[in-house]
Amino acid sequence: MVIAGRERRLKQDRNHIISRRIVDMHPHSIIGLEDLTHIRERTKRRTHKRKKNGKGSLRVSRKQRKSNRHASSWAFAELHSYLAYKALLADSMTVKVDAYHTSQACPRCGFASPENRPKHGLLFVCQSCHYVLHADLVGARNIALRTLLVRQDWTSTGHLSIAPDVSSDETKAARRLRYAELRWSLDTSPRL
Repeated sequence: MVIAGRERRLKQDRNHIISRRIVDMHPHSIIGLEDLTHIRERTKRRTHKRKKNGKGSLRVSRKQRKSNRHASSWAFAELHSYLAYKALLADSMTVKVDAYHTSQACPRCGFASPENRPKHGLLFVCQSCHYVLHADLVGARNIALRTLLVRQDWTSTGHLSIAPDVSSDETKAARRLRYAELRWSLDTSPRL
């Protein structure tokens, strides 16, 4: 019981620190977050891996199991709520964007496919335009583009939805079609 309380307080402290850093780095802005509702049900934790000769399987290492347990118990909703209230205090706003194919869709050409992530690794290679980048950066760019789309809708309609309305299949299809039309331009990227 004592260890569980320590772990819970440690996670709360980390979430407070992370949310404060994000809000301090981006005052007076719209902060886009992936909608991670039901993330634990949508992802699989690896329990076995193939043997090197390709025959049979082995249990993953103790370190990997500990990492899986740690990642699956992290409080994503708590981090979202901390970000939301701290952003309001700093004259910023958080919006949730649809997490559909954020790390599988090419930010340059819009092509989305599971094959863009070879072996489900951290390298993103677009099968259409051969754009190569780290998969987490691709996901961050797609989230940024979707956040800009929410901002564009807000400025044109005057209505802001802080969470995506994906209750019907037609709404999902229309929103995902708009996502496929988004492009990341090198002109908007910072120069190194």
